[in-house]
Amino acid sequence: MVVWRRNLGARWLPFLGALILVLGKTVAGFEGASRHPVYVGVKVCAECHDGDAMGNQCSIWARSRHAETYAALSKPEARQIAKLSGVPVPPQQSPLCLGCHATAAEAEPWERDPTFAIQDGVQCEHCHGPGSEYADAAVMMNRELAMKRGLRLPSREECHSCHAPKGSHDAVLKAERLDMDVAWEHIKHPTPENAEFTKPAFPPLPTSPKEPAFVGATTCAECHEGPEKQDHFSSWRRSSHADAFAVLATAKAREIATEMGVRGDPRTKLECLTCHTSIYRRPASHVLGTASVYEGVSCEACHGPGSQHAETLARPQASHRNGLLKVDAATCLSCHENAHGKPFRLPENLAEASHPARQRQQEEEEPQYKTPVNLAVHPNGKELYAACEASKSVIVVDLVSLSAVAEIPVGAQPHDVTFSPDGKTAFVSNRLDDTVSVIDTATRQVTATIPVGDEPHGLVVDREGRFLYVLNTLSEDISVIDLGTRTEVKRLAAGRGPWSADLSGDGQWIACTNVLSHFVPFRTPSRSEVTVIDAQRGMVALRAMVPGANGLRGIAWHPSGDFALFTLNRHKNLVPMTRVVQGWTITNGLGILWRDGRVDQLLLDEPGIAFPDPTDVVITEDGKYALVTSAASNRVAVVAVDRLLKILESADDTERREVLPNHLGKASEFVLGWIETPVCPRGIAIAPGSDRAFVAASLDDRIAVIDLKSLQTAGIVDLGGPPVITKERLGERVFHSAANTFQRQFACSSCHPDGHVEGLTYDIEPDGIGVNPVDNRTLRGILDTAPFKWEGLNPSLSRQCGPRLAVFFTRIHPFTPEQLSALDYYICTIPSPPNRHRPFGAELTPAQRRGKEIFYRTMTNDGRLIPMEQRCSTCHYPPLYTDRRIHDVGTKMPLDEHGLFDTPQLFNVYNSAPYLHNGIAETLEEIWTRFNPYDQHGVTNDMTKDQLNDLIEYLRTL
Repeated sequence: MVVWRRNLGARWLPFLGALILVLGKTVAGFEGASRHPVYVGVKVCAECHDGDAMGNQCSIWARSRHAETYAALSKPEARQIAKLSGVPVPPQQSPLCLGCHATAAEAEPWERDPTFAIQDGVQCEHCHGPGSEYADAAVMMNRELAMKRGLRLPSREECHSCHAPKGSHDAVLKAERLDMDVAWEHIKHPTPENAEFTKPAFPPLPTSPKEPAFVGATTCAECHEGPEKQDHFSSWRRSSHADAFAVLATAKAREIATEMGVRGDPRTKLECLTCHTSIYRRPASHVLGTASVYEGVSCEACHGPGSQHAETLARPQASHRNGLLKVDAATCLSCHENAHGKPFRLPENLAEASHPARQRQQEEEEPQYKTPVNLAVHPNGKELYAACEASKSVIVVDLVSLSAVAEIPVGAQPHDVTFSPDGKTAFVSNRLDDTVSVIDTATRQVTATIPVGDEPHGLVVDREGRFLYVLNTLSEDISVIDLGTRTEVKRLAAGRGPWSADLSGDGQWIACTNVLSHFVPFRTPSRSEVTVIDAQRGMVALRAMVPGANGLRGIAWHPSGDFALFTLNRHKNLVPMTRVVQGWTITNGLGILWRDGRVDQLLLDEPGIAFPDPTDVVITEDGKYALVTSAASNRVAVVAVDRLLKILESADDTERREVLPNHLGKASEFVLGWIETPVCPRGIAIAPGSDRAFVAASLDDRIAVIDLKSLQTAGIVDLGGPPVITKERLGERVFHSAANTFQRQFACSSCHPDGHVEGLTYDIEPDGIGVNPVDNRTLRGILDTAPFKWEGLNPSLSRQCGPRLAVFFTRIHPFTPEQLSALDYYICTIPSPPNRHRPFGAELTPAQRRGKEIFYRTMTNDGRLIPMEQRCSTCHYPPLYTDRRIHDVGTKMPLDEHGLFDTPQLFNVYNSAPYLHNGIAETLEEIWTRFNPYDQHGVTNDMTKDQLNDLIEYLRTL
């Protein structure tokens, strides 16, 4: 009957290859190569593991929810869960979601035989391991041999890797927690004592050489899946049609068959197979792909064998119905009319099974906010471009009418925008896509997309318009783009987290801020960098260090060219958090970068009222004033530049180095006042030759207009965002607001820029003053990794961000219940970027592949068995790569009172340095080269340097 393309023999590891003898004599395989099992698919398993002699194991699976797990990802609920998990892509394209809803989610393409289909959900090989090397009956009859060949016999404990409670699922599904004992009884499928590996005796297939061939439902799914097709495949997979063959294994089916006069197993009888499968439904020339009886009643049962349709659909002007049969009520009635006493009601049942090829309506239309984060004024001074993060667009504002006149779609999470000197082209950084969009300003169309480094933020074009400099925050470098060819010609090393850039008036220097501190010795002050590039040579000319500071963001050159001003934070992470009441936990200010590389610092805070999260700065054309935005307090500070310089000139070197950077009483001497703005002001720009400045009120979808003569708000530009404030938007506002912090010193975003980390270690009071320092942890994809804190003491985000936060961090009244609920919701939705080291579905590099073998290894290099508790994959198993439990891995240090710490998740672990509970490891390598001397944190001391490098390469792909 059905012939499947199978290869169950030995698989050569791609990185070992074959030993080719090229001396003109012969070619021979290297016989020492190891077998590498691959996934063969549930239909191969079913050849032996179905039927009465094997306890109907495959049919039990087919009728279970495990068989529908992939299809379940197309549900509206799945999209809501994905959002709360920080997944920015459709669930069926997310390794995180597929890790528990499919088999072989992290496998490479070559590790999946043509008989395998990921659409089969959680099938046999998800729990028992890839089957190519043990699937043959002769091997399976020998349990010991089968296990040597890769067969796994999972324990109930392993089910917890996917079925442990998850906050995202609880929030959406609101279902009772899974009773593992009940579930285990439901899903178990023991092999009978008298088991026999016998293939079912199916009757001959009806054939007709003139008809097309059957291709299988997964072939149909290549085009008929996704929201634009109403998820046709998944809708079918969740229907009773998909179970039509498996149901023939039930006692009820036997009873019905007996009443019909059919004797024997209904699964092998043509009378039953005709209406319970596709391939027996009507004649076909032959059977291809994954088509089989085990698909039940799939697409081709009604639409006919699909090979002709599948082959011709892609051809120009081909009929979309080429080779398909017309489906109407008669099609259904041929099987359903008077079927075993079950009524078939038209048109209700027909409508239930229908799946028209039209785009699915939005289940809930969510408001589309704009979220302008940065602005740039066109060189002609007539238009302003706003990079809008939430709407994935740039909005064009006419500066005469002060109204939005166009919206240009760009990439995901656009961050910054700049113009070529002639104004003909605009450039937009898209931080989630790692690209720059090139816009023709005349047509307002994107004409090109340039790939750059990881998470691009700031942009600047040199004065001649020859090169574009792109600050890649995550990869910590600067892409230099030749604008003639629109290609990257080199990368410049930046500090940590390059953020924003500005070109000096003479076109000589580009000054770049870096949002993260350099790595410093344990428990020593931060030390950040302003990277200065010689724009004429395209080289880094200076790395100016800013001691005690971090969070460097906005920067602007003074018209004189003598200095640049930049915004900064000074996180006092070395003193206990108790010092919040002295205004000493986080201070906020300005840095002054002198042309010779010297740096000064002055605070914008005043006693009793801070200036939290200074984000951007701009200097008026006459050089008299600097305007600084405070994203966390909805204000713009007006700085008198001459007064600021006078303070510095009157201080000696010691005062400038040690006193002024921490002095809370100086701001009143050079800050003329504050201008109130709408919610969360970030980017700020001044129109050339005018007396107006423009401020991006990011969480209000508006732009505030400031009159530079009166230094007052002179107007508001509405960018067209929705007036309603959703729960998520309210949470985003709370996250970026210092209103709930004593003296308004900081917001959640102060320590979590872009929802991530600022790379510092803190002394938090509940852990003991002066002891137990802890590293900050990312908020991206955090919800399902509970419990929280390095000690694993907080079971929920509400506990983490609730009254405890008020007592130990903010030292003021806690959030209201509404604010807390909204904050928790927003934090959950912070997206986790796609992995840059392994795009979805890509093959591993040879080094990554070798590293994967080490990650999952069970034996040391010298042949010793690695204890289960010391294997990487025991505590860091997919898809979250954490068992969410506390362990002692030998990292207790002199300031620690205990050595038990929560297992961190490893998703995108490459971008969350430093590492370990106290941030003492600057790199992934140091976790094992410096801080695992006794093999308590995995067995690594037997590994070579190359093996460790390979392991690191694999960890970067998670």
